[in-house]
Amino acid sequence: MLFTKLEFAFFLPVVFLVYWLVLKERLKAQNVFLLIASYVFYGWWDPRLLLLLFTVSIINYGIGLGLNMPDISRFRKSLLITGIVFNLGLLGFFKYFNFFIESFVDLTSFFGFHIQYSSLNIVLPLGISFYTFLSLSYILDIYKGNLNADKNIVNVLLSLGFFPIILAGPIQRPATLLPQIRSRRQFDYKQVTDGLRQILWGLFVKIAVADNLAPFADEIFTDFYGKPGSTLLAGALFYAVQIYADFSGYSHIAIGTARLLGFRLMQNFNYPYFSRDITEFWKKWHISLTTWFRDYIFLPLSFAISGKVKTEKVLFIKTDLFIYIIASLLTWFLTGLWHGANYTFLVWGLMHGLLMIFYHWQRKPRKRFLKMVNLNNNNMVLSFAEGLLTFTFVTLAWVVFRADSVSSAFSYFNGIFSPSLFTSPGDLPIREMGIAALFLVIEFFQKEKPHPLQLDILNHTWLRWSIYMELILIILFFSGGSQKFIYFQF
Repeated sequence: MLFTKLEFAFFLPVVFLVYWLVLKERLKAQNVFLLIASYVFYGWWDPRLLLLLFTVSIINYGIGLGLNMPDISRFRKSLLITGIVFNLGLLGFFKYFNFFIESFVDLTSFFGFHIQYSSLNIVLPLGISFYTFLSLSYILDIYKGNLNADKNIVNVLLSLGFFPIILAGPIQRPATLLPQIRSRRQFDYKQVTDGLRQILWGLFVKIAVADNLAPFADEIFTDFYGKPGSTLLAGALFYAVQIYADFSGYSHIAIGTARLLGFRLMQNFNYPYFSRDITEFWKKWHISLTTWFRDYIFLPLSFAISGKVKTEKVLFIKTDLFIYIIASLLTWFLTGLWHGANYTFLVWGLMHGLLMIFYHWQRKPRKRFLKMVNLNNNNMVLSFAEGLLTFTFVTLAWVVFRADSVSSAFSYFNGIFSPSLFTSPGDLPIREMGIAALFLVIEFFQKEKPHPLQLDILNHTWLRWSIYMELILIILFFSGGSQKFIYFQF
């Protein structure tokens, strides 16, 4: 069920009314109802997928209980490894089986051995990457003592299948969602109205911005050979805005929907395109994923390496920098792999990893240089220049992310960085660009708010409602063709 489809417009009010008016504040009944609603929402695509989600949830529920049993303390690590292998094995089969087989065949072909194979027709279950990470965080947090296993099966199943987040996040870990599921929730008018505003903003940026830009970005990327560099640059910018509007739009709708039901989800996007450097960008883009990789991959890996390295330098590199390099490269390799079974995602991840390493390395030399030239770090021109460089890199990296292959991405770059970059790009979608510009301008002036429609400074009700109505009209009259959310494929 898509957030932007008519069936969801009927589904959500029914869930809301039954949840608050019929069940009121009967916690157990509300949780059972939310679990049923979540499974209806997820099963709307294909009821057969419910069996997989239910099986994964039940098995992790059992593993969680086992990890909390004191009489099997000797086997806790083995049980945890079993849970990790099960979750990652399932994800690997559905998402990466053909990719790994093809990569192995390519490697053997390189050495002169030719293997005949046929790809399996494997359908990628929607949201599997997201609920796999939820499941992993559940059992890992129990193992580390950050969370007690919940014996209430409804609570656990709901934390691993809550319908606002099941398809594309935010990856709200059970450690923070379960306490809300266990606690009695009271109807809060202000929270509900703010949730509605956030849903409205999410619908605007998804339907009016992302779906409008999608056809133009797709047209340029699908057939970019022979097009002038200026057109290819426009296509890269269109896609950069499209993917941000698409995914942040989903997150806003998910967070707003959860607020209608009395839940608070973490902010998943914090206006990342206004970041000054790549580190700040990744603190603001897909926050739930980056913090997941930080807490479960980067930090444990850094700690493990630091325990093994006892020298001041490794390969003439200071130990702390060496640890950062190794942990970052592996983390970003896995981040790229998480996004999909294609070399383009691996290259995209390593591009960001290498830039993060460079930024980490240059911090002290940069500080000394600014002091030497007597330039304040908060200088407006310097901040703008660094922000522009960061946005340029991120946009070029999106070209690799969007391309069908690595070779296509480099061909696209060759087209951009050619004399034709300074020619006319031809006809551009002025209306769509105007809506996208409106979106970015509003975000810029509201970047201190959790979402742009928190209009506290507007004291007049009629003024706020005029803005809401204008956004609704834009959605209705300037909506693009219906597009699936980009991150559904991940």
